[in-house]
Amino acid sequence: MLLAGARLAVRAGVAKFSHEMLVELFRTRSELAPRLLQRYAGIDLAHARAEHGSVDLSQVVPTQYSADAVSILRDAENSITSAVISEVQLRIDRDKEATWPLYVSALRAKLHCPVTLLVMVRSAAVGRWARAPIPLGHPEFVLKPIVLELRSIPAIHDASDTQGVPELAVLSALANPTLDVATAALQAISPLPADQGQLYLDVILGALSPLDRRVFMQDHVYQSEFARKFYSQGHSQGMRQAGLEIMQAKLDKLTSADHAALDSVSDAQALTALIGALARAKSPTAVRAALAAAHPAARRRTRTSRAQPRAPRR
Repeated sequence: MLLAGARLAVRAGVAKFSHEMLVELFRTRSELAPRLLQRYAGIDLAHARAEHGSVDLSQVVPTQYSADAVSILRDAENSITSAVISEVQLRIDRDKEATWPLYVSALRAKLHCPVTLLVMVRSAAVGRWARAPIPLGHPEFVLKPIVLELRSIPAIHDASDTQGVPELAVLSALANPTLDVATAALQAISPLPADQGQLYLDVILGALSPLDRRVFMQDHVYQSEFARKFYSQGHSQGMRQAGLEIMQAKLDKLTSADHAALDSVSDAQALTALIGALARAKSPTAVRAALAAAHPAARRRTRTSRAQPRAPRR
């Protein structure tokens, strides 16, 4: 359900920083939270591996409390050493001043280990609020959340720098939406399963400016093995969206016939070829010629004409 929600948020045009999408990053990769703490907050939680923990932090009271994500860290002997609660906070929410201490205390009581609270925010104002100490009333019993602003994540220009956590590259592309960072992120996510990689690619594309997105699509996506992997395996919706964006950039006005022509191409290979032809088109006339050539009826006519035997010359 979370993956579906993240995809809907991306399709709705909020790919740059949607709550669902960021929560998906943390829940997909349990190593993401401790790696962020190590790299950008100077907190090194020694462990051999990380695993997902239950986000249900309710107690015996009837109220339901759920964190965005929980990472449980274990040593080489598989003993729990610590845990990290990850919260994505896009706005100030005073209720969190009461629930965050509960999250930490409940998980500590459940796992009998130290617990760190990591809060990811978008704006400086929300960051200032989230960093404020939360006194619990007992002397020196104060919770100080570890807050990470998206803009503080530096650019990753080399996919190998993610050290097996491709979500770091996705976050870097959101924080630094440039072509070179997007290219590194594309390389980092290319080994992922198709459904997950498709979502991350949508996020990366959504962060780029319209011009950079078109260049990126032309230089990397429709030409690459990545495209064949993520788009040809039933993910035609992403290719259609790419085609639509290219058409919007190259046509003064999209007509219903233009939409119908794009929708008529259902074959994955033909759709990939169409995206390439649209990206190479230099004029509105060339765009519509590519659409016409990709129409199933036009392709059938072409195949039929090629199959007809030529009359012998006299």
